[in-house]
Amino acid sequence: MDNISYFISLMPVNLKTVFESFDNRTKNCINEIRIRRNKPVTILIDNQPYFIDINNKLTYNPDSHSLTVDDDDFNCLTDRLCNHSYHTNMHTMIEGYITTKQGCRVGIAGSCVYSEGRISSVKDITSINIRIAKEFKDCSRNILSEIYKNSLPSFIVCGIPASGKTTFLRDVSRLVSSGFNGKYRKTVIVDERKEISGGFDVGINTDVLSGYEKAKGIEIATRTLSPEFIVCDEIGNMNEVSTVKYAFSTGVKFAVSVHTGRHERIFDNLIINSLIETNEFDYIVNLISYTNEYEVINLREVKIENYRNDNDHHFFFFPWNNGFNV
Repeated sequence: MDNISYFISLMPVNLKTVFESFDNRTKNCINEIRIRRNKPVTILIDNQPYFIDINNKLTYNPDSHSLTVDDDDFNCLTDRLCNHSYHTNMHTMIEGYITTKQGCRVGIAGSCVYSEGRISSVKDITSINIRIAKEFKDCSRNILSEIYKNSLPSFIVCGIPASGKTTFLRDVSRLVSSGFNGKYRKTVIVDERKEISGGFDVGINTDVLSGYEKAKGIEIATRTLSPEFIVCDEIGNMNEVSTVKYAFSTGVKFAVSVHTGRHERIFDNLIINSLIETNEFDYIVNLISYTNEYEVINLREVKIENYRNDNDHHFFFFPWNNGFNV
């Protein structure tokens, strides 16, 4: 079952009927489904929000007849997303999300409860954001062919949320593990949020550490699994950077992702600069937001100061395109 079909299967009857009425092309183009109590359902396709009219058609603007979800249906869907156990999911809910068994992240908004100075639980959930994880096999092949020539490189994948970083890393793992360039590299995915590997092909020579905090997962992978290549998503603090630096000392190569803002400001990012300062990363793969474009920056050749002042950047294209029209 693909991810959109999985989420439709969890929906209460009224909502399920509407989504099942969409043709397969429309369903396959959906990136996010945002559901708020008693407000119009919003569907995102290539960062364009759509609403659902009285005839179950997508429209650009909501009106008084737009599809909404009442309290009973909202509670039903949230309960099913949690597999009928809020307690089991509370450790991620206090971080603002639920990860389904399919490897999709569902963002949640509600009220936090503090205990002894720390968030202990979340209650009164008011909205959920279902992000549809997808697999685009070979989407990273062109970039790997460019940067993986004589030896396996370490590289940083950057871009804003929903620019394709996790999808890209998933395919990188699959290719590097499964014989790209004639070598089957021992690969470990440190999958803290269970988004990279869940339900997807990540390669025949890949081990997955699922649910581990990234710093701990990288440490365990390095000590016990003798990887040649570690893949992890969303490096976000200096403790994680320090663990990456430690793993480099053992000869491991890395593919990591980092959230950034506009592409011309990537070198203003503290985490990016801290990773570059390890002197171990060879490239930055910059995914341009909500497009099929990417940019490869060779850190061995480019002076960062010159790059900051150079507006003549060169962009290329990913081999995927939704091609959706209303």
